[in-house]
Amino acid sequence: MMRTSTSTAVDTVILDDLSARLHTRAAELEQALSRVLPSSYTSASLQRCFHRTSQCARRVKDLAAKAAEGSRQYAQRELYLRGVTEEIISTLLWNLGRVMPALVAAYGPAIIGGVAIVLGLAAARRIAPGSAYDGFLTQFEKRLPDSGQVLSAPFVVTATAHLVSGSDDFVAGVVGLPKPSRDGIFSGEDAVATGVIAGLGLIGTGTLQETPVRVREVSQFSASAPQGYHDVISRIPRAEDGAEQIRIERYDSGYVVYLGGTIDAGVEPGSEPWDMTSNMHSIAQLDSGSYRAAVMAMKEAGISASDNVILVGHSQGGLIAAQLAASGEYRVSDVVTVGAPLHHIEIPEDVHVVSVEHSEDVIPSLSGVAAPVAVATHLTVKRSLYSGTSAPRDQVLPAHNLSRYIETGAVMDRSTDNKLATQQHRLSQHMRGTATVTTFRGDRVQ
Repeated sequence: MMRTSTSTAVDTVILDDLSARLHTRAAELEQALSRVLPSSYTSASLQRCFHRTSQCARRVKDLAAKAAEGSRQYAQRELYLRGVTEEIISTLLWNLGRVMPALVAAYGPAIIGGVAIVLGLAAARRIAPGSAYDGFLTQFEKRLPDSGQVLSAPFVVTATAHLVSGSDDFVAGVVGLPKPSRDGIFSGEDAVATGVIAGLGLIGTGTLQETPVRVREVSQFSASAPQGYHDVISRIPRAEDGAEQIRIERYDSGYVVYLGGTIDAGVEPGSEPWDMTSNMHSIAQLDSGSYRAAVMAMKEAGISASDNVILVGHSQGGLIAAQLAASGEYRVSDVVTVGAPLHHIEIPEDVHVVSVEHSEDVIPSLSGVAAPVAVATHLTVKRSLYSGTSAPRDQVLPAHNLSRYIETGAVMDRSTDNKLATQQHRLSQHMRGTATVTTFRGDRVQ
């Protein structure tokens, strides 16, 4: 199942398309009636036919207007419910933060004891492998969903978004501050991420601390322009150790910059700038190593402030793409992201955005709840991969895999949705002919 919308979780696209089609048919009927008007009075039967056709045209117009109004009302109600839900959850988290010190004092010893029991049982299992106790636990574990299936549950994805958005409320409650306002100076998950980074820096640890970066050209070749969303998404660099993270295509009309996803999930920065350190700094809207590497690669590719730029990214690469578009340093016309945590990034309204998210992908939720802002140029595509079935076992984040988003790109190409087709046409206008392709590799400087 795939759903597209500008800002709501209700599928209003079908109503919008229906309204547009009905308006078109009504206009065709009215135009035909205007041509036969002189001859409509030659007989009583023709007059009746003309009258009934005129009534049909009016009814079609009325139905088109009602479909458009229904779409508008659905969108308004969805935005209202989203805002109410977020306010309720943020208030609950703030109050939970207020009582947390008392809860820890009251139940802390019991929690520590429970953890000790669990660790003891785990140790007993290792001491006696193959025992009846070990066999019982093995069979029990097989019946439970694994971590990947839990993280892929749509409920967990939605809950994660609300918990992340309410993290600042919880912290404020713990330290005894008033509940933050939505647009206050201390509001947002970026403030919490900033506090974590700053706190780690103050105690002198290298965890999540940024370093200088450098980039180098890996390869250069020619390629034809992509045909459709499937081709565009498939050109995003794969998240592989030691591989290039940036691909830049130069056309006569401008540049297309492709940015890959997170490669190193460790919290200690090594040589890889596409890591958790860059993720945290990007979420906090601070300067990140991957962002700086992307800027350096764009400069080496010859991209100037006057060149038209299209940005395409997966996961962390999509977050970088959104930040580049929001920076105003480049003339960005379009952004295409898949599985990216960019809900907290305010991309200008004149930038056309196609953001693709799987309902079972928890990574976009790490940027909180999407802001309820209706912008005609910003399109969100939602697709459920496992509706009616469970996510595959032994995969940590199966719905986040780039290969699954490439499949979704093919589904988007087959869609008859007018908004998707319009955005695809825009992209094709900027990507014509043969491109000069340059790939880059960024590294941290220790």
